[in-house]
This record gives sequence, C-alpha cells and structure tokens, in this order.
Amino acid sequence: MRFIILVGPAGSGKSTLTGELASHMEGFGVSVAKVNFDPAVEVLPYEPEVDVRDYVTAEELMKKEGLGPNGALVVAVDSLINYVSDIRKRIEGLEADYVIIDTPGQLELFAYRIGGPLVLDSLVIDNPVATVFLADAIFMDNPASMISIFTLASSVAVRLKKPQVNVISRADLLASDVYEIIDRINEDGFLTGLLDRDARLPGDLKTLPLPLRRALQRWIPRRRIHRKR
Repeated sequence: MRFIILVGPAGSGKSTLTGELASHMEGFGVSVAKVNFDPAVEVLPYEPEVDVRDYVTAEELMKKEGLGPNGALVVAVDSLINYVSDIRKRIEGLEADYVIIDTPGQLELFAYRIGGPLVLDSLVIDNPVATVFLADAIFMDNPASMISIFTLASSVAVRLKKPQVNVISRADLLASDVYEIIDRINEDGFLTGLLDRDARLPGDLKTLPLPLRRALQRWIPRRRIHRKR
C-alpha cells in the first residue's frame, strides 16, 4: 500500500486531481482508494472510499461549539487523531495498491498545526509515501509570485517531512512564453536574474527574497517541476 498526499492552497485543484488521478491510475490496472481528509468540504467531484466526515465535520462543530469556520476546521482536524485507528483499518480493509489523501483546502490550518502532520504520520506509519504540492498557475505570472509559492512548497515539505513533488496545476491557463520560464527555473541563477529585472517589485522588497531565492535554487533542482494540465 502506497500513499499519495495531495496538498496546496485553497482552489489549487486537489479534489479534482484526486478523482482524475485515481481514474487514470485505475486505467493501468491498479486499485486506488480515495480518502477525503477535509472535514469542512461540502461537495466533492469524486466518491471517496473513506471520508473523515463520517467521524467529524466542521459544520457540526460550528453548531455545537459556536465556532467560526476556521476554528471549527482546526478542532475537527485535531480531533481526527481520536479516529485515526478506525480510519486506518478501513483503508487497510480496502486492500488498495494506492491511497490518495485529499487534504483540507485551508493549508495553513492543516499543515502548520500539530494535528495535521500528526494524524498523517499516524495514518501512513511506515508505508511508502509521497506528498504532491499543487501550485496554481496564477503564481507563475511573475518571479516574486514564483518564489512565494515555492517557498510555501518548501515550508510544507519541512512540516510534513515527506518526499515531495511540486506540480503546477491549471497549466492550460499559462501563456506560451511562461512554459519556457518554467522549464528554465532549475538553471543556476535564472530565477535570481528574473527577480532582479522585475520592475514591479519595489527596491526595498527586492532584498527580502534574496536569501529565499538562494535557498530555493538549491532545493528546487532536487524536485522536478511538473505541469498538470
């Protein structure tokens, strides 16, 4: 059993990719279990084999505890640790070759608190696992946005402590010249040169990404940038 954990900002296409990727993989003859790990989602574009909303929902917590949407999601994710054993048994009972975990859209409330990574670790244990970080194509329109989203991706990798693949989603929205830029991101100094020539970024802010772009230049080449159309 191998785990694929889909993460990324809200609206980056995690749920859509969950369904499409599962269908694509099943076309090659492998079995796939889709797991919805978002206790706040209302509508899904796929039918999950395992759904954490069977155990806890943000809506119920909002009504019961008088919490707002974000507070309810935090409590819901943290409380999943109480059900992780049952969730794991259900997943194991499916005997699937691959398990795709669709994580909450509010990335900061999931990855940057103790609850999210802890629940994932308790679920995956020692099985092979990889994280797929989805970066929306809108972040590819200028160098500063690129550095911002790749910084977020690297931060998530540090938080989840798992092998990670970075994928640009909605690639069909990209202008043709952006593809060339994406293909050259891994070239030494290329991203730095783009940022230096970006007139839209004020001079006092250009110094802020300097350490980030140097660190990212060492981090990005070890993780090929994939484009998801």
